Amino acid sequence: MRKMKICTLSCSLLLCTVGAVFADEPNKSPSSEVSSATAEDSVNHIQIPAGTELELVASEPQVIDPIAIRFDEFGRMWVAQMGDYPEGKGKSSIRILEDLDNDGEFETSRLFADDLHFVTGLQPWKQGVIVTMAGRVAYMKDTDGDHQADVIEDWYVGFSEDNTQLRANHPRLGLDNHVYVANGLRGGVVKDPRGKDSKTVNISGMDFKFDPITAKYEAVSGAGQFGLTFDDQGNRYVCSNRNPLMQIMIANKYVKKYSGTAVADVKQDAAQAGVESKIFPLTNFWTTSNLHEGQFTAACGVLIYRGHSLTGMKGIALTCDPTGNLVHAERPSQARAAMTYLPMYQDSEQREFLASRDSWFRAVNLRTGPDGCLYIVDMHRAVIEHPNWVPAELKNRKDTRYGDDKGRIYRLKSKGERLEARWNWNIANSDTEDLVLLLEHPNSWHRETAARLLLERRPDDAEALLSRMFIHSIHWEGRQRALWVLEGLGLLQPKHIEAAVSDSSPAVRKQAAVLLEKYWDACPNGELLAKKMLVDSSQSVQFQALLSFGDRIDHADFQLWLHVFSRSIEDKWLTQAMLMAVGDELPKLVQEFWTRGQDGILKSMSPGKTENIYRIHHAAARYISTEANARQAWLTWVVQWWSEAPQRYHDLGVRNQGVTASLLGTLDGLRSRSVNVSVLPATASSEQQVQIDVLWDFSKQWAGNVTLPAADRLAGIKLLGHAGKISVLMELLVAPTRSEFNVAVLQSLQSSGSAVPWDQVLGHFSAMRPAVKRACLDAVLRHPTTTRLLLDALESKDISANEIDSIRMNRMLKHNDKTIASRATAVQGSLVNADRQAVLVKYRAALALEAFPKRGEIVFRKNCATCHKIGEIGMQVAPDISDSRTRKPIQILTDILQPNRAIDNNYMHYSIILNDGRVLDGILTTETSSSVTLRQPEGKQEVVSRLEIDEIISRGVSLMPEGLEKNITLQQMADLVSFVKNWRYLDGRIPLEKPLPTESVE
Repeated sequence: MRKMKICTLSCSLLLCTVGAVFADEPNKSPSSEVSSATAEDSVNHIQIPAGTELELVASEPQVIDPIAIRFDEFGRMWVAQMGDYPEGKGKSSIRILEDLDNDGEFETSRLFADDLHFVTGLQPWKQGVIVTMAGRVAYMKDTDGDHQADVIEDWYVGFSEDNTQLRANHPRLGLDNHVYVANGLRGGVVKDPRGKDSKTVNISGMDFKFDPITAKYEAVSGAGQFGLTFDDQGNRYVCSNRNPLMQIMIANKYVKKYSGTAVADVKQDAAQAGVESKIFPLTNFWTTSNLHEGQFTAACGVLIYRGHSLTGMKGIALTCDPTGNLVHAERPSQARAAMTYLPMYQDSEQREFLASRDSWFRAVNLRTGPDGCLYIVDMHRAVIEHPNWVPAELKNRKDTRYGDDKGRIYRLKSKGERLEARWNWNIANSDTEDLVLLLEHPNSWHRETAARLLLERRPDDAEALLSRMFIHSIHWEGRQRALWVLEGLGLLQPKHIEAAVSDSSPAVRKQAAVLLEKYWDACPNGELLAKKMLVDSSQSVQFQALLSFGDRIDHADFQLWLHVFSRSIEDKWLTQAMLMAVGDELPKLVQEFWTRGQDGILKSMSPGKTENIYRIHHAAARYISTEANARQAWLTWVVQWWSEAPQRYHDLGVRNQGVTASLLGTLDGLRSRSVNVSVLPATASSEQQVQIDVLWDFSKQWAGNVTLPAADRLAGIKLLGHAGKISVLMELLVAPTRSEFNVAVLQSLQSSGSAVPWDQVLGHFSAMRPAVKRACLDAVLRHPTTTRLLLDALESKDISANEIDSIRMNRMLKHNDKTIASRATAVQGSLVNADRQAVLVKYRAALALEAFPKRGEIVFRKNCATCHKIGEIGMQVAPDISDSRTRKPIQILTDILQPNRAIDNNYMHYSIILNDGRVLDGILTTETSSSVTLRQPEGKQEVVSRLEIDEIISRGVSLMPEGLEKNITLQQMADLVSFVKNWRYLDGRIPLEKPLPTESVE
């Protein structure tokens, strides 16, 4: 036996003696060539939350390469070990760990199954385990008592095996008695090999679930990469590399059920993701792209903590980032139709829930234990990145498998907490009454395990006990669990559902909606119950009710649906559910909303509500009938409604954003159905025409008033487009203003449905700012006729070919019209400067020289650092060139010698001519209605008042001058290219297959 290693926030230690007890031969694996922190010392490197302490409960050789753990009803820890990561060398295995001497450490390790391929997750079931591994979901069980699997059954096969990081994983038994499996992002076509006529299910872009009792299976909304978890309310969450916490919002069955309504997404980021995410590692960690440093790049193993040990932390969301050697925490901050989470720590604190100073610490998974504590699974490798995702020079790095003989599992608990004795974890021998009582236990492991055992055993005496729990438990978690166990055992009755609809807990009422939908025909009061939930005070309940009953409740009940309409604009997910539920009846509902004077709710509009109002009216307009009379009736109403808009602005407030959003939503929706709305006022009465003209006058005033908020000006510009006011829009296009308004003008011109003088628009091209140029190109490239006008300007040199970015040039090069493609090819050919090409040919010889990147740093500092930044060297004026992982040396050399070959419009050289004749040069950055900011070499900024500006001219070239090579020899060029390519490896942290040449630098 050995004393357990403990780390508190003050890092106090207990002396350790080494020893272990094995029931059979422990894991064997090659020893590491490079050492990291020893298992006993590892806790000392880990920073933990205040008021907690960390214990090492298992380590090598008892456990090696752990990637997932689960606890069974005996309190045993099942461990999935992926010894074959990353590329199949070695094998996966499953071990069962026990703490037989009750000292809190899992010293006894038994091999349950080996010679497996890429095991990714476990779910205890009927004294065995459901396993996800290469291409399949299998069931394994020991039937002869030797602690080794002798039953191995393939339950589902056909999951993708493309990449070892991207495979089906994390089987989890959900509240609804189904096992859910995360897709892994590579999909597959899945079937049950146990049946001759087994159906196939395509899970591309989806997750997977199955009933372990009936074996029924289906694709479900998703998809997760490596991680899947539930909160206490039954909401499902997944994650992917850049997305640490995604809530699944709309089940796939509802997407199918309401197939006539577009659903943009079925999940949402419940926490900040991608570039918005922030992590604070203690290590100098390395990311594949240096542009992602300080952000999530390997989010995995997500868990909603639902234990009772960590004081004040129940419900927090935890996500591992093994690249950053940390575990990140988010607290729930808002519960509406969807959950919202915010970081547990302020950015100013620059800390994480759990982070290690040991760069080999690789937390990949988390679990709540039978003791209510948090367990952290540390795969413990030198390298966690898969070779497929790293630059070519790192694919064969020698340390790829360092640490494949290690693995650690830690327990985090409240400081000073005395844990329950191990035998209190064992509920395997509990009778039905005890198991039912455990359904309201404060620790989620007890509730889940007790529910699972009841499902497995299907005891005869369960009904009365479960009904009593459902009726009398003071804990909503217990009532909710009892409800679903009754369902799983086939004992659910209408009285249970009816009682759940009136439960004090929104979580229970939400589950009542799910169950009422499933057992609708058995519930005589179903419609009454459904209507009650459609107006429930909880948004999550109303959201579920809309999805469950939208097709069952009469849409002619306008009083009910107007209430739903009014509530739905408060939340984007309620809006989506309402659109799905109402379907093609939406136009009638919108008409009733305005006819019955419900528009008072638009007086106070947040940006979110405004967006929802827009979506509703856009969707209503898209349902315009193809039948002539119905179509004309709807359009006649729209015209009348427009004519009433000025009065609504008077009643609700000038430029009321709710009214504007409803107008724009309707107009955009009609236009998407090829209705030219600019001609509709011709059908109006003279009185209506007067009011519509007032509306267009409002639009012109808003669009040109520089003192108004941006949202109002943009709305005015968009309305002018619908009115077909081309001359007004052309005036706005050349007016000195912020780029976003010019972009909006171009978009309105393009979509107006009226004749636009695009040759005149292109005449202003060189004076446009980068974002405006892109919008202009997007507009003219939408149609062959205007594309030809652009080519005319390019061929006549009125527009420089340098000003066409590669994406939009490629659109012309690959055009279906062969004449356009041919002309574009000729234009592109004109970009090749013969002098520059000759220089490139000469300097290609530099690529054959032995290059010294450290010397190249000196060349960079002298010649490039005034405008470019790499690491901490230089100024960020020109494009970022630091992320060179996918660029070849010849590409870097070409960009240096031919800076005008392909220019990012964001970095085009501009000149500002001032009223007094002075000329300022640089790159346009910030714009406001009153000023323009130029960024210049050495990081200088020049803010210029628009009142001082006579003209803004695009030079059509890069700010980087040609001829840089005049001051650089062939050897210096070789060194410079090597520095740009290899600068991230100069600190020696990453062992390259071929070490970089080194030479002393004075």
